[in-house]
Amino acid sequence: MGIDYEAIRFWDAYSVAEDIRLDIEENPEKESFEKYFMPSRAEIKAILKAPLRWTLLHQFIKDRYLERRIWGFEHHRKDMLDLVAVEYQTILEGYGINHGFPKINIDASDFNNYEENEMQELVNQLRELIPIEQIAHETFQLLFSNRKFLKKFNQLVAGYIRYLKKSEYPDILKRDGVLYRKTLPGWAKRGIFYRDKGRCIQCSRDLTGVIVTGEEVHYDHIVPLAVGGTNDPGNFQLLCRRCNLSKGVNTFTSEIYPTYWSLHLEK
Repeated sequence: MGIDYEAIRFWDAYSVAEDIRLDIEENPEKESFEKYFMPSRAEIKAILKAPLRWTLLHQFIKDRYLERRIWGFEHHRKDMLDLVAVEYQTILEGYGINHGFPKINIDASDFNNYEENEMQELVNQLRELIPIEQIAHETFQLLFSNRKFLKKFNQLVAGYIRYLKKSEYPDILKRDGVLYRKTLPGWAKRGIFYRDKGRCIQCSRDLTGVIVTGEEVHYDHIVPLAVGGTNDPGNFQLLCRRCNLSKGVNTFTSEIYPTYWSLHLEK
């Protein structure tokens, strides 16, 4: 069982992850997120059909980043394009992206030499260079490790799935509000197994087979399909056979994680 390694900068991911966490766990604005998860959108329907590497959470992060940090940012600062350009340049520098654009100094005495249309063109070019999918994937790395967040996220999604009608989406729904069950591909199982460190997240039973053999590894839907859960990789966790069979159609996860070391042990 292998695991992928790739360079991750986490430059903008921490602040984006906190924004997403607040959106899902606290939703301070009490807004509806229905538009982000409806299968009337082709990209959402594809994700709901079968487990994909680009998950529902990836798509949600990307949509919210575009909506709030790009379009919202530019809308509220449409009369201050210099600040927009500086912000975009800062993001690009953080990701090591430099295409020779002039560094904008908002205190520079010659700033007024920029015509408005020239500044808008610069902002447009800088925006196109922002690695939005990379930022979404790095943010996903942080949030995927937080099962409490994943439970909330998948409960939110399930709240919309439950109202879908099979007559409208016969290719993805087994019956009204219930998606067809799909088999997890190997890459998804590996990711979930390594995230949960090869242990049952409920009772911490070792499922690696290194020390104790014969234990069954169960990939459990955090939010069951029967109550609107999805086959998205972000809706799975590792359970032993006993814990999975006792779960039934309940929705639960745990906040138990292996730490790098404990502060409470001397050795």
